[in-house]
Amino acid sequence: MKTSRLAALAALALVVTGCGSSTGSTDGAAGDGGPPPILTVWQMGPGSPEQTTFLDGVEAEFRKNYPNTDVVIKYVPWSQAATAFQKAAAGGEGPDVTEIGNTDVQSHIEQGNLADISAEVNAWPEGKDLNKGALANDQANGKTYAVPWYGGVRAVWYRKDWFAELNIAVPKSWPELVAAARKIQDTKKVPGIAAPSDQTNAILSFVWANGGDIAAKEGNKWVGKLADPKARQALEFYTGLVRTERVAPDKYVGKNELQGPQQDFALGQLGMYIDGSWALPELKQIKDDSANWGTFPVPGPTGGTAPVFSGGSDLAIWQTTKSKKASFDYITVLNNKRNAQVFADSQKFLPQFTDLLRGSRYASDPLMSAFATAANAGVRFTPTSKGWADYEQSKKVLPNAVKEVMQGASVETACKQADQQAGQLLNP
Repeated sequence: MKTSRLAALAALALVVTGCGSSTGSTDGAAGDGGPPPILTVWQMGPGSPEQTTFLDGVEAEFRKNYPNTDVVIKYVPWSQAATAFQKAAAGGEGPDVTEIGNTDVQSHIEQGNLADISAEVNAWPEGKDLNKGALANDQANGKTYAVPWYGGVRAVWYRKDWFAELNIAVPKSWPELVAAARKIQDTKKVPGIAAPSDQTNAILSFVWANGGDIAAKEGNKWVGKLADPKARQALEFYTGLVRTERVAPDKYVGKNELQGPQQDFALGQLGMYIDGSWALPELKQIKDDSANWGTFPVPGPTGGTAPVFSGGSDLAIWQTTKSKKASFDYITVLNNKRNAQVFADSQKFLPQFTDLLRGSRYASDPLMSAFATAANAGVRFTPTSKGWADYEQSKKVLPNAVKEVMQGASVETACKQADQQAGQLLNP
């Protein structure tokens, strides 16, 4: 996930250095170079003094078992990541351990860039508790090539005070979501919910919840699936919030959640909107009314929790490392449960361990519990095609289809056109 880190790690460094190490002996494995003098770790993003302090604590813990190994952190800006990885794959200076955006893992696997760590993950005691959906994204052909580190999902932000005042129960289905939005709109005279058209990952939750998909691989080709009945019906519902139910305003058509909905919600000018847990600091900067904010998972059509897209980062070992054992031991320190919780808390993201997500820390948190519930209920990922970036970002295929429908176009026509583009863009 291409996201900036929040500067909240410095005060947590002592917690990190106080953690017990999960590594064992430092003997080199068969075919392994043994404890290296230097272990190179690539971290994505600009880095910050606070993050460096956190990683210094991780290194101190790691060196309890590797006293003669220096860990060298290289911060790779997200905008330069693709070029850096290309150079490493071509035989240049590559890392031992690297952070990878989770949507890029499968392409790295296809290119043969990552070491097979199946045996290491299977032998890692804490590995059994990794989120199964997130871990599946790091696997191919029965082998594991990375482990999930931290993730973020979306849920519905709502006004707890208004729900209490108007006796509105937390919506558990699509009809209840519409009814809640309408009641807020009728009584508070503000839009009940935001349904921006440029919010691909949120829209996908509705598609997946209804049993549809954006595209599927048939043989060796990606085929668009928005025109299939279940996906089309989900888009009819989402666009209908603006077009037919009229509980969402058309001023967000052509925009994303940051271009109006977030600010309007913080200022009390909107009843509900969909965003990630990472939105909390931004919302507070606009106006800290967090005592009146709550969250709940995106509901399914008739009940249950909708699947969610999980953005985030994973950890992998570069194929050319000469220190595979030390590299994986470093990963098990950086991503042991305690450190993973510390790091996720600092950013308002989620650790990728199921037992942590189900723990009391989240169950009792009025804001974070919904995100943990959604992550545990079902994590999904977008197509692993190299053309996904064009589909999602440069061409904005799904947002444009939704926008056209919200502005009066036929759902069937918009979906068919989107599927045609999918065939072109996802099969470069």
